[in-house]
Amino acid sequence: MAGVLEKQLARALNMRLAVFASKAASGSLLQDEMSLRAAAYMASEIIMPCCCMMCNKAKLEALLSQTKLCAENQELTQRLAALVYDDLARCNGLG
Repeated sequence: MAGVLEKQLARALNMRLAVFASKAASGSLLQDEMSLRAAAYMASEIIMPCCCMMCNKAKLEALLSQTKLCAENQELTQRLAALVYDDLARCNGLG
């Protein structure tokens, strides 16, 4: 994920998802379904214009793992990537 676009997406995601940092640090973000879905929605909105490049969960996980929110939490990265993938698939008629 060394491309310029991926770096810019990761930077934008990092800034937007920072509002969930305290919940992620305490571990409560994984238990708070509404906050987790809100984070996924925010990420989906940022990724939507480039969704063809992020068309699988592995690429989404790689992108999300570059953010401070998900950097050290594999479970959060996987759950958030799955929700973002579902959002993108639904919006693009894939799901």
